[in-house]
Amino acid sequence: MRVQNSASRAIVDYFNSPAWSAPQESDLLAVILRELMEAGEPATNKAVIARVIERLEVEGDARRLENYRQLLAQLMETGSSE
Repeated sequence: MRVQNSASRAIVDYFNSPAWSAPQESDLLAVILRELMEAGEPATNKAVIARVIERLEVEGDARRLENYRQLLAQLMETGSSE
């Protein structure tokens, strides 16, 4: 049991370390979903993709642009499997 406890502790430490951070795409998606809900719009795949495309057209930060591109690719991949 000691090995299992140390492995569990190592996993917890990893996710609590400053080096680990959630993917930026999930943060962007959360913001977009919150905006849609606050506006009373349905959070459909189409609506989310439209918002991401809107952001791609106006975003100036290269790193944020790449995050939006990755999010769009993930959404398109998810939508094609449905």
